[in-house]
Amino acid sequence: MTPPQPSNPPVTFGIATAPQQVSYDDILLVWREADTIPQIEHAWLFDHLLPIGGDPNGPIFEGWTLLSALAAQTERVRLGLLVTSNRFRPPAMLAKIAATVDIVSDGRLDFGIGVGSRPNPPAARREYPAHGLPYLDFADAVRSLAEACTVIRRLWTETEPFDFDGTYIHLAGAFCNPKPVQRPHPPFMIGGRASATLRVVAEHAELWN
Repeated sequence: MTPPQPSNPPVTFGIATAPQQVSYDDILLVWREADTIPQIEHAWLFDHLLPIGGDPNGPIFEGWTLLSALAAQTERVRLGLLVTSNRFRPPAMLAKIAATVDIVSDGRLDFGIGVGSRPNPPAARREYPAHGLPYLDFADAVRSLAEACTVIRRLWTETEPFDFDGTYIHLAGAFCNPKPVQRPHPPFMIGGRASATLRVVAEHAELWN
């Protein structure tokens, strides 16, 4: 008798569209088309504030604002930023932004986050002084990422305001309402390859890039 053969899961795909040197209408066209193709499971933007390719002074869209617009214009694909920079936005503000996108998308957000740009490509480094943002050294940035993941998860799950007194993050009466649609929270996808970052992945992430 022939033993039963294991069933193979269906192959699925994702798309990543760089929101630079392109119009909103063109990005929207691609995402709407992807949303109609069952084999395309997820769609991503990146998180930069100035172009990292092509004309350095060309157009580029802020990632979370664009993601919310695309979430409202799609129905099926999971979506996120691959990955958002922890250096760009205060974590409590980021938790609020991401919760809003999860609600707009009816629970389709994969929450991608990472340390943030290194000076590679060099074009990415100029984003920080151009926007008045501090640039922590790598060790501090990794520890700050771990604190941010803790704070964001608590904001998405705790039902009462709380204080947080970390090394990098200090909050008083922190609270997020409304909560994300997904329970207990959108999955964390942490990006990075350095051993210190991988320790943060092991502690905080459901997904890794």
